[in-house]
Amino acid sequence: MKTIKRVWIISFLTIALLGYGMMTNAFAQSSEMKIGFVDLQRVIDSSGEGQRAQEEIKKKAAELEVKAKQMQDDLQALKTDLTNKLGMLTPEAKGEKRDEIAKMERDLSRFVQDSQSELRLIEQRALKQLLEEVGKLVVEYGKANNFTLILEAGSILYGADTIELTEDIIKQYNTRVQ
Repeated sequence: MKTIKRVWIISFLTIALLGYGMMTNAFAQSSEMKIGFVDLQRVIDSSGEGQRAQEEIKKKAAELEVKAKQMQDDLQALKTDLTNKLGMLTPEAKGEKRDEIAKMERDLSRFVQDSQSELRLIEQRALKQLLEEVGKLVVEYGKANNFTLILEAGSILYGADTIELTEDIIKQYNTRVQ
């Protein structure tokens, strides 16, 4: 029984000392760690380059919207024309007008779908380019300022304001791009 107690005490002390050693090591490492985070969405939205990309997308969307509106107006005019002349047209002419209306409706629908796809593609390309540039800048910033780890704000539940680097990254990005 004494032997079992003795083994248990030695085991407990060994584990306690190892645990203390690991905790001391962990605390020593944590004091050397430098961690920060960046809100990439805010960098993109607030940077001059991000705002320029958003303006280009808005401009393209407005152009496509004008064209879609013109197509809708033409379609509505054709429908009104058919309604006004319905009693005067032959059955063949009515059929041709209805076919023309159906074709214009299909064309408008396709145009709207294609426009939405085109805008998404333009937005994805711009976002990809911006993220690549900002990503490189964050890596350079981290190395230059001896950071151990820089995280993206979207995956953080809590981060003290003192370790947020977003404003610094925005300033450096705007300086670099201009």
